Amino acid sequence: MPGRPGRPGRPGRPGRPDPLPKALLVVTAATGIVDAVAYLGLGQVFTAFMTGNILFLGFSLAGAQGLSPIGSGTALTAFGVGAVAGSRLGAATSERRRRWLLTSAALAATLLVAAALTAIGLRPVGRHPEPRHYAVTALIALAMGLRSATMWRLGAVLNTTLITGTLVTLIRWSSLGGGTGDSAQRYRAGGLLAVLVGAVAGALLLRVSMTVALLLAAAGVFVGIGGYVALPASRS
Repeated sequence: MPGRPGRPGRPGRPGRPDPLPKALLVVTAATGIVDAVAYLGLGQVFTAFMTGNILFLGFSLAGAQGLSPIGSGTALTAFGVGAVAGSRLGAATSERRRRWLLTSAALAATLLVAAALTAIGLRPVGRHPEPRHYAVTALIALAMGLRSATMWRLGAVLNTTLITGTLVTLIRWSSLGGGTGDSAQRYRAGGLLAVLVGAVAGALLLRVSMTVALLLAAAGVFVGIGGYVALPASRS
């Protein structure tokens, strides 16, 4: 369940907040990296933020220039498959919370590593995407769908792919929005900043290598959740 105002997440011990939101900031930064790679390197698609893909698919079906319905359709389909897998994994293992989170993170990181290996020597898409561009898109979107389903089931104060919802919640709880504020506000603001930092890092790393950028994103997903699971507080 989401944390109550003034106490983000679940407490590992009475009076001691769960460190999960801090771990999720690292994972959220990985979201910025992978979608920087996807949009700038794979042909104007998103692999984590599906709202953009639905719009791009509609634009491309209407004949907009420079957009491919195949790219958006590939990302949407793979994300959906990943979300199904993540939901089923959660239903089967969520009673063992630490094992569930670690398994989900390991699977998502493995898919990102597979995408990184597939992208070795692959240049950012030009006028016409190659089959490998679509393969990398599918692998990343699978990972993001699996992770997004895990975050929904977890119900943490910070969802690592629903940035619009995070922004609206931040405003709603702020004094400007008529709210009273709570201690989770810093994590929501941190989540927005993490995506921005990840996007900058992903765009810069793409100039070096798509593979390097994706490997860093894989490390962020696994280290963020793996580090949390290793803490005694995660046993709650």
